[in-house]
Amino acid sequence: MRLRRYVVLGAAAGLAWSGALRGWMVLLVGADASVVSWRTPVLVLLPGAAVGGLLGWGAGLRAAGRRPPRVLVLAPGLFAVALLDPEIARSLVTDGQGSGALVVVVTAVAGGHALSRHEWSRTRVASATVAGLGVATMTGMGTMAGPPSSSRGAAAAALGGSLMAVLCVASTQAHPADVVQPARPGRPDGMRS
Repeated sequence: MRLRRYVVLGAAAGLAWSGALRGWMVLLVGADASVVSWRTPVLVLLPGAAVGGLLGWGAGLRAAGRRPPRVLVLAPGLFAVALLDPEIARSLVTDGQGSGALVVVVTAVAGGHALSRHEWSRTRVASATVAGLGVATMTGMGTMAGPPSSSRGAAAAALGGSLMAVLCVASTQAHPADVVQPARPGRPDGMRS
């Protein structure tokens, strides 16, 4: 029952996140050019709810002291479903539009990996670099809405970057939690003799 609550809350958070992402897309192209069709719920909102539910499941498993399945780290990959639309896939190949879905996936997976532990390794530094570049890319894409000095450009830049940063933090829930070794009796610092 408790695990189900994590999944439902995660799905609701994922739906809210993807709704905000859709709002960011409207800021980029303008309300007059933005069109709501079957693509909005199928390619944006449902994947957001699914990713949120999966990450919520990971959070519930972590809270119960269990290890999330390894494949769960790829949950943000569901955002790539947008590329199954032939029109978006064709646009990606011909003029690069639609690559935002790939940026979201790569940034979220790399960010979840980089932020999931306290110690740093070469792979974690590489993941942090990729995630940082992804957040910067989404922030920079906000300037498509207008110059950064304009309110619309600044809002689109701030929203894009913050949405990616939030997804990176949420993606840590797919990774096993750090386990702190309990201190041994008589040794308050947890050191072993």
